[in-house]
Amino acid sequence: MNFVKEINKFNPSLKIEDASMPPASWYTEKEFFNHEVKNIFNKTWQPVAHLSQLSSANSYLTGVSCNIPWLITRDEENKIRGFYNVCRHKGREIVRGSGNARKNDLTCGYHAWKYCFDGQLKSAPQMGGINNFYKDQMGLLPLAVEEWGNWIFINGKNDSLPLSETLGNLTMMLEQRNWSKLQYHSTKEWTINCNWKVYIDNYLDGGYHIPFMHPSLDAQLDMHTYKTVLYENYNIQTSGATSSVKNNLSYDPNQRIGDGSIYAWIFPNFMLNLYGNCLDTNLVLPIDENTCKVKYEFYYHEIDNKEAEDFISTSIKQSDVTQVEDIEICESVQRGLNSGIYRSGRYSPKCEIGEYQFHQFLHKIYSQ
Repeated sequence: MNFVKEINKFNPSLKIEDASMPPASWYTEKEFFNHEVKNIFNKTWQPVAHLSQLSSANSYLTGVSCNIPWLITRDEENKIRGFYNVCRHKGREIVRGSGNARKNDLTCGYHAWKYCFDGQLKSAPQMGGINNFYKDQMGLLPLAVEEWGNWIFINGKNDSLPLSETLGNLTMMLEQRNWSKLQYHSTKEWTINCNWKVYIDNYLDGGYHIPFMHPSLDAQLDMHTYKTVLYENYNIQTSGATSSVKNNLSYDPNQRIGDGSIYAWIFPNFMLNLYGNCLDTNLVLPIDENTCKVKYEFYYHEIDNKEAEDFISTSIKQSDVTQVEDIEICESVQRGLNSGIYRSGRYSPKCEIGEYQFHQFLHKIYSQ
């Protein structure tokens, strides 16, 4: 495969009315996948935890995002910091899981090198007598870290603009819907046999597929009000609730949809779905060129009473229905992309402007 040739089969400068979609190779070739891990996922803001997981002083949390082992600390002054969870001695992960380190040190289990919560090397046993060893230069390597909403984000590109400077309109819209009152409830994970971009494409088609593939969701939304608005590094789809109960729903759609739905996508792989008094998020993580994992988190204004439990149960069941339908769509699309027959489709100018924006972002990064 000629990587440059395949990139240039997509022209990002055309009006959407004249543009064609990317070729199948973007979704099926290992070279694109490897490029994305290195140049997209390791250099963009990635949500790795919700705030309740790191709420106390002198606590730490670890994980792996794509190929980045990360470590986040919260010191006794409540300041959070992010680091590569890689010991400067031989590369072992320093700590795993989560915990509380009251002595303000993080000890690598391999050779007991100790680091402070600010990343500085505290001690290195048995290293006396070596030349040109400077403890102040052997601290943990930093990762950009930021709190936004209910989440903690990391970024391997330390000079990236803070999220707070790039998501202003979205933050304002969510604040108007009292998102600060949302409480974490639960998490679900799904492994899907499709490229991660297939899942994003499906999400960003401007509601195009909803009337045909999501009958229960379609019954809740007023699709005549559905619209997409583009911003610098994200877009927002919105829709009002239907004014009448369709398809014999067992509940009033206005109870779940409330003042209308907000579907926000933040490049490259994080989505927020706000309905009335509830929010669920989708984080799409690449596994290989034909497989991804989707992590769902559920948040609600009320979670501790019987009425809330009934509403949450109904809401999560509806989310599951929609997700199962989307999985069928995405896996079927991936089979088509791998068939060798598909070349390049065309966009619906009315619906798929968010999807075109996504592909333009991808082309820019591929071409760098």
